[in-house]
Amino acid sequence: MAEVGAAWVKLALLSHGVAMAPSFSAWFTRQTGSVRRRNFYNSPVWGQEAAVPQEIRLAVGEGQPPVTVAVNVYGDDTWTLQADDDQARVVNSRLGVSWPVEAVDDLECLRGSAALGRVANLYGGSALSFFSPRACYFFADGTQCRFCSLAGTAADTPFANRLSAAQVRDAVAAVLGAEPGRINQVMIVGGNERNLDTGFRRHVGLAVAASEAVAAAGMDGQVSVHLVTMPPRDLGAVRELDGVPGLHTGFNLEAWDPATFERIAPGKSNDYGQAAILAALERLVDAVGAYRAHSILIAGLEPPASTLSGAASLAAMGVSPITNVFHSDVHSQIGLSVRPSYRELAEVASGLSELHARHPIRPYWKGCGRNALDFEASHGMFDGAPPALDGAS
Repeated sequence: MAEVGAAWVKLALLSHGVAMAPSFSAWFTRQTGSVRRRNFYNSPVWGQEAAVPQEIRLAVGEGQPPVTVAVNVYGDDTWTLQADDDQARVVNSRLGVSWPVEAVDDLECLRGSAALGRVANLYGGSALSFFSPRACYFFADGTQCRFCSLAGTAADTPFANRLSAAQVRDAVAAVLGAEPGRINQVMIVGGNERNLDTGFRRHVGLAVAASEAVAAAGMDGQVSVHLVTMPPRDLGAVRELDGVPGLHTGFNLEAWDPATFERIAPGKSNDYGQAAILAALERLVDAVGAYRAHSILIAGLEPPASTLSGAASLAAMGVSPITNVFHSDVHSQIGLSVRPSYRELAEVASGLSELHARHPIRPYWKGCGRNALDFEASHGMFDGAPPALDGAS
């Protein structure tokens, strides 16, 4: 078939997942400096429990934007990771598509320090990630978001359960001091506390600490701080974000259709409400600036037209939508019962491309969003007709 772009291959991999040939496992074992699967973002590895990369990069030309994609092993061998002695590829034999891939190097300072490795994680190859708290009160009454696997994965990993501002500040300073140029953003996210105002202010404190460390390293403008949290009940507290320079902040809707929002996010629906989150997003735009406010919509949990309608409405508000593709997680309620098709994802991607041409949307992920589509859309990588990577003409 005709040559296809890396971003379209990413869509196909997010739909089908990928299988791993023994040759790839052997090749990856030799990539000793690469990121191994070790954190709470993991999707299932059904029947292949050996060392697996968290993500791979689809090789692109020099000077072109990176395309990072999750390695989700679902048991579907439509796309397979293979390797010879020095080159790995993802292959669809039926379609005659073969694309070179690269492993993602971990931070040496994270691999070399157990203490630092308990606090921070490298996400997508260029985001220093902090997760705090590693608990969410929605799990206490069974109203957690149905795609979330936090309760199970928190028990499976050695990360610290709650981080202090000092821990975040010191970790950011250590990474920027040891390996300048390796990261372009700091990401702060976590579970929700019962007292939303307290939880929000704690998250703001972590963001402030990260920002102070970035400034102290002289890397303002090179490394941005990104926070995703629940909005506070007291919307006046949103103004506390004013003083954090260049901060990106997200309050996540998850789904645009009200019935879908209620079904997949019952705790958020019952305890806060979709309309209230939209009101909080309006305040957020005022506090951090247009298009540095964000909200996730998960492609695959509602029809593509609904996802695109929500993305367009958010963009019109000055909110940059984050469009993540649904991926199964081991401990989530949804599990493998939902898998978006390539055609559905291609419809969303094409619509996002048009939306980015109309609004100055700022992607939340800077080339490291392994399940996200926004960075590729912002670079025009979904322009034109989608190639038939589902095998249809």
